[in-house]
Amino acid sequence: MCAGHGVKVVEIDLGQPLAPQGPFDVIVHKLSDVIVESEHDQQSKHLLANFQSYVLAHPGTVLLDPLPAMTRLLDRFTSYQIMSKLHKSLRGVPTSRQGLSFPLSQVYEFIHSLMLLRSSQMCLIFSAGGLPDVRPPCVLQSFVSHGAVLHKVFVVGDRHFCVERPSLKNFPSGPCDRKTIFFNSHEVSKPESSSHLTALDEQTPSLPPPSSEAMAALVQELRVQLGMALFGVDVIIDIRTHTLTAIDINIFPGYEGVPQFFPSLLDHIKKVLDQRSGASGFQQNT
Repeated sequence: MCAGHGVKVVEIDLGQPLAPQGPFDVIVHKLSDVIVESEHDQQSKHLLANFQSYVLAHPGTVLLDPLPAMTRLLDRFTSYQIMSKLHKSLRGVPTSRQGLSFPLSQVYEFIHSLMLLRSSQMCLIFSAGGLPDVRPPCVLQSFVSHGAVLHKVFVVGDRHFCVERPSLKNFPSGPCDRKTIFFNSHEVSKPESSSHLTALDEQTPSLPPPSSEAMAALVQELRVQLGMALFGVDVIIDIRTHTLTAIDINIFPGYEGVPQFFPSLLDHIKKVLDQRSGASGFQQNT
């Protein structure tokens, strides 16, 4: 597909010098794991330094996405600050097809922050007595009942795609004597998931999906704040207020369930190259 559009694709070996493998017009990467591991692993530190040396020596090479933007988002506290700013710029955007208008809101409380990989190991704590079940470093989030539906928004340049996934069922607000529930968020939110944690009562009414206007406004604002082109954002809708809540931002997600991903990525690469060169029709190496 790339060759048919005049784009040559090369798989980069980070363990070897990059200069002989190039030159590269655009590098599409997901070095988030390497960035995090470089804090305590010498091999990862060497791989990252090797990559950064090439980037510094070749300022004309476009990175999707820039390392500084990626590093900034890897800090959980910073990413939560970004999400907390969204309500200021998106106030008044219709959030559902009923035309209900609520700002995006942030429901995080911070008890610790550090650079780390996104953890899929989570738990539900129902009272203060359950707090000893977990040990920091961790992040405490207020639970929002959202009808067991997670809206995953996948962004590729100026395009975005919305996919519904299973999520946690509703729980009563306020403390209770239930035991802490431990779960893996990836397993709960898989497309084919049938976990008891996602099963709603038959009487529970379904919520309408977010409006296209709300999603477009959300994506546009995040693109500006993040300075990135390949990312995802997880969104839920409060069953009581119908408020949209952005709960996580993902660096270069898997794009599972997005059949248009590769054509969209190629289209974005071509736009980037055209903007950089001011002309098309030359041999490109990505």
